[in-house]
Amino acid sequence: MIPGLTEKAYIGLKIKGYVSITPDVNELVKKADLEGVDTVWHRFQYQQPQCGFGLTGVCCRHCNTGPCRVDPFGYGFPTGTCGASPDLIASRDLLDLVVHGATTRLQEALIMINTAKAVAEGRTKDYGLKNPERLHELADTLGLKAEKDLDLLKSLAETLETEIHRLTDEPLLTAVKLVPEEIVEIWEKNDLLPKGFSRELMDANYRSNMGTDSDPISVVKQAIRISILDGLLATFTTTIMDEILLGDKAPGKGRSGLGVISPDNVNIFIRVMPVFAGKIKMAAQDPKLLEMARKAGAKGISVIIPSGNMIMQELPIITGLTEVMVVDHQCIYPHIVEIARKYHTKIVIVDPVAKLPGAIHMPMTPENASRVAKEIVRLAVKNYVNRKPEKIYRPTHISEFTTNPTLNGLKKAFGGSFKPIADAIRDGSIKGVVVMHHCTNPKVKHNYGHYTIAKKLIENDVLVLTMGCSMMAAALTGLAKPDSIKLAGNGLMRLLAAFNLPPVIPLGPCVETTRELLILYEISKELGTPFNKAPFAASAPEWMNGKALSAVLYYMAHGLLSHVGTVPQILAAPGVEKFLTEEMEKITGGKLVIEPDPDAAADIILKHLEKRSLTP
Repeated sequence: MIPGLTEKAYIGLKIKGYVSITPDVNELVKKADLEGVDTVWHRFQYQQPQCGFGLTGVCCRHCNTGPCRVDPFGYGFPTGTCGASPDLIASRDLLDLVVHGATTRLQEALIMINTAKAVAEGRTKDYGLKNPERLHELADTLGLKAEKDLDLLKSLAETLETEIHRLTDEPLLTAVKLVPEEIVEIWEKNDLLPKGFSRELMDANYRSNMGTDSDPISVVKQAIRISILDGLLATFTTTIMDEILLGDKAPGKGRSGLGVISPDNVNIFIRVMPVFAGKIKMAAQDPKLLEMARKAGAKGISVIIPSGNMIMQELPIITGLTEVMVVDHQCIYPHIVEIARKYHTKIVIVDPVAKLPGAIHMPMTPENASRVAKEIVRLAVKNYVNRKPEKIYRPTHISEFTTNPTLNGLKKAFGGSFKPIADAIRDGSIKGVVVMHHCTNPKVKHNYGHYTIAKKLIENDVLVLTMGCSMMAAALTGLAKPDSIKLAGNGLMRLLAAFNLPPVIPLGPCVETTRELLILYEISKELGTPFNKAPFAASAPEWMNGKALSAVLYYMAHGLLSHVGTVPQILAAPGVEKFLTEEMEKITGGKLVIEPDPDAAADIILKHLEKRSLTP
């Protein structure tokens, strides 16, 4: 029980008890309620009961003869006006959701490509080539050569850009060069190997149009190809360009939780890509801006790079202690502007494409990043004096965690290779590796699914890698710090004790989720076993959007058991559900597992890893 709260329903809410297992979240939701402010949890409750047709995947809005609602239970008409079956309707919606997620990742990739080209062409002094070693590793893999490092960087950027814009039929270069051969062969034989991104996006919109592709499995396969493009081109580009331009990172020390907010400092919360986040943090160290802050009455300037996951984004505003919140395009609630109006917080959006009505638009580019960063910090300092003392709440929860290393940073932390992990799998010290990823969702208790699954897995000697909101769930609940090793099974404890690493290893924001996949590739090589037979699995316990669903599908396409905890909208589409949960296993070795109960989900994952045990 959190001090000061009871199990009574919040005023105005239908929820009884708590919305989160994380301290300060419940208190701030209650504070918002008392102040007449609607959070995401309020707005979700106002939507109840949600439409059953939509929840099960049989509401179609793909043409203007609709919307059509198909009865999957046999009491009403079994198709839409055009004759679309429940399976076809659900498959189209699934494809559309994956396309939305993958194209968001594509925009991030284009930002990183533009930054890399600006560095290579000398158009910016704000960034540089920090990691030539990683550049050469990737260039060698992709077969690129140049005499000078900057020319090689430009060649890499242009090669990836070409794959994005390509409309021809050749298979995706990064898939052919990076993915284990046995997986590429499976994809080629089963119409899952993607072409260029633009070609597949064109095909996706073509297939999902009314009266075009009427085969639900053909449509689902298109969604899987798009998801592979996400993992191996869009998110891959952001991941590797971050490592090349910003440098390798070793595991470090960080703090999570809303308690990191300092009442004595100017506070700037940022939810933006790492390439821009670092510039704002640097700007906050400018001596002139620090002096300006002191004159305003503050002791310093704090730049807070998410201390929590995405569902918590409104709460820093509700503390009354946040001068500026900086966002781009990553799962930003439009309502944060309305909430900010009731406090003193200014909302700044730096995305070059997306708009947020009511926010201050300051697009960041490779050429202007440092200047815009200083403008943002200056805005925050000026806003410090506008705090409303009667609306201030000081959070207290702080949880230390191991900050996210890059691929080579983690490899070095394990002594220079991932052989120690492979050896521990072979000798049975650990059962395998599970990647946990993506969202939080108001449909379930905040962070509970992530925490419950991760805790049970590490107790049973499974190494957990985690990214995005799942990473922050591990950080907030104490699973991502080295002393949480005491919760691990004996085998996992022995593996990690020598390297001072936690049993749940954070690997970065969701914009770089491919890092988990690349690490699994390397562990698989050390094991010397086919990738789709290795003891790996994936879990998205509280997934919410198309970016998460895309990752769910590309893990499944790689032969992993891919678990989701919040139910996808396919339950009234038996053919689609059977294909994803049963038939895909016969094709790639991977399958979708839908299990809302996190304890039961952990058991399913453990049984799967036992079946794939490599121990004699």
